[in-house]
Amino acid sequence: MMKSGMWCGGDQFPAGLRVLVVDDDVTCLRILDQMLQKCSYRVTVCSRASRALSLLRERKDGFDVLISDVYMPVMDGFKLLELVGLEMDLPVITMSADGSTNAMMKGIKHGACDYLIKPVRMEELKNIWQHVVRKKWNENKELENSCSLEDSEQQRRVIDEAEYASSVNDGTDSTWRSQKKKRDAKEDDDGELDSEDPFASKKPLVVWSVELHQQFVNAVNQLGIDKAVPKKILELMNVPGLTRENVASHLQKFRLYLTRLSGVSHPSYFYSPLEPNSNVDSLGRLEFPMLNAAGQISP
Repeated sequence: MMKSGMWCGGDQFPAGLRVLVVDDDVTCLRILDQMLQKCSYRVTVCSRASRALSLLRERKDGFDVLISDVYMPVMDGFKLLELVGLEMDLPVITMSADGSTNAMMKGIKHGACDYLIKPVRMEELKNIWQHVVRKKWNENKELENSCSLEDSEQQRRVIDEAEYASSVNDGTDSTWRSQKKKRDAKEDDDGELDSEDPFASKKPLVVWSVELHQQFVNAVNQLGIDKAVPKKILELMNVPGLTRENVASHLQKFRLYLTRLSGVSHPSYFYSPLEPNSNVDSLGRLEFPMLNAAGQISP
């Protein structure tokens, strides 16, 4: 098993853990900075969620964990959590003075790995490294599973080659080729995310701002998650310079994000801030609307 000190903070791990903290309360931000530095963490602070998102985009793999306040102006912690979940795989810890079960569940639904209640205690900050370690272990397990699948595929190819050689000797080359072609075509159809929109070339770089992502979500909401394809989404968004490849890539990330939130292969809800049938609490935060069998939001 990989030692945590080999990938973060050296042999003195968790010392050196790279933490990004965002909170619009400057006083709280200063206190958290001091507490985290006492834990020997490398701390970066900012007072706006949009600035935190920019730092994460500029410094790829520059942070090990993000700690974000929930209720902030312009972009709240839930929206930041959603965008981070779409674009990068980073443990996010939310915090708030609101310790209600409803608020905690909302953070978990959006993908937070932990929810801290203000004022945050030193003991809680000392233990945030556990979320980083857990994430690394999960990545290692996924890598091992991926390698196992690759080995199985390689074994299948060896068997196919052996069958091919045997079929040539038996004079049944054409039959074997026909059967293999049908099987490979079926596997390609099953594994394709969107047969209407294959893209193998490098995609143009597009920065998905909050406004652009909101347009995307509105378009998906209008079409229904099961019927949303890049071509139709692009037509509804009608954004100059945006290509179908850009939309296809973002749609794939969005579906993966929803899958992680729901814990099943087909998500039954997604975040749609402008949906009129959504449940809005007194602070303007929205619940996830449920989808019916046709992929549309139920009243």
